[in-house]
Amino acid sequence: MSKRTIIEIAERVGVSPATVSRALNNVPGVGPHKRSQILAVAAELNYHPNAIARSLQGQRTNTVAYVADVSNRPAADLLFKDFITVLAERCARYGMDLLIHPATNGHSNLHDVGRLVRSGRADGLILADTRQNDPRLRVLAEHGLCFIAFGRSAVDVEYAYVDVDGDLGVYTATRYVIERGHRRVAFLGMPLDYSYAIHRRAGYERAMREFGLMLHPDYLTVALTNESDARLAMDQMLSLPEPPTAFVAGSDMLAIYAMSVAAKRGLLAGRDYAIVGFDDLPLAAHTAPPLTTMQQPFDQVCDELIAMFLRVLQNEPGPRQVLLPPRLVVRATA
Repeated sequence: MSKRTIIEIAERVGVSPATVSRALNNVPGVGPHKRSQILAVAAELNYHPNAIARSLQGQRTNTVAYVADVSNRPAADLLFKDFITVLAERCARYGMDLLIHPATNGHSNLHDVGRLVRSGRADGLILADTRQNDPRLRVLAEHGLCFIAFGRSAVDVEYAYVDVDGDLGVYTATRYVIERGHRRVAFLGMPLDYSYAIHRRAGYERAMREFGLMLHPDYLTVALTNESDARLAMDQMLSLPEPPTAFVAGSDMLAIYAMSVAAKRGLLAGRDYAIVGFDDLPLAAHTAPPLTTMQQPFDQVCDELIAMFLRVLQNEPGPRQVLLPPRLVVRATA
């Protein structure tokens, strides 16, 4: 028999999908008789048997799965490693284990996500690398599965998330270089199917419009997924008749690649041009010269992710949408 959604179970029993979700996840608030009805119908419909077994036994795995897109990961290896280290430490504080689940298909990994949940290896998911219209969020919400997102999406379903305000961060960086006299300001961005890339580009455009500066198409690059793309984009901009005098990068690694290209032309960041990154990787303080950047508050992000995941898992009150501001770290490049 094909698997049914949580909505079908709710219709059969005559309760809300939220009540079905609580019963299947062994969350308090559902009476014993109603819980038994829900579990019986779910078992009849072959709905997530592993989840049902855990509900019947009143057990949890004390494991959270972190689902991350690895299709373009090489350019962000340092960031991913640092972030996961902090997240694992925060899980340990709460007596939980962290399961890293790579999503190998950049366009959609619904099969991977569904298989992970049905396997019963985790109590729920933290879904990273959200996209502008991410179908995974809808599927997880419709099935009443326990999950939160690290990032936002335009999909029209309710879901809990923690995110860093990329719009504000790049706006702050762009405004910073403009206020220091730069008028030809370029942006080095990532693929726009990622929500964070859209937000960061929006921050650049907002600052440029606010100061009445033209959005020069040759100064705006996106879809930079690797070192060669970033180097080519920087080389092309430096070859323009009127090259930019300042660059705002969507990540520290993009900024570092750009600085390397400029150095081959005898140009020094902070002296001949300005550049600001985004992330504040440990490496950023040790570039030559040290990189001015927007710092993502990863300690706070990890605290919020685990605390929110547990609130959702246990159906406890508290914020379901947290947007954290990045901080400008001024060093020598701008």
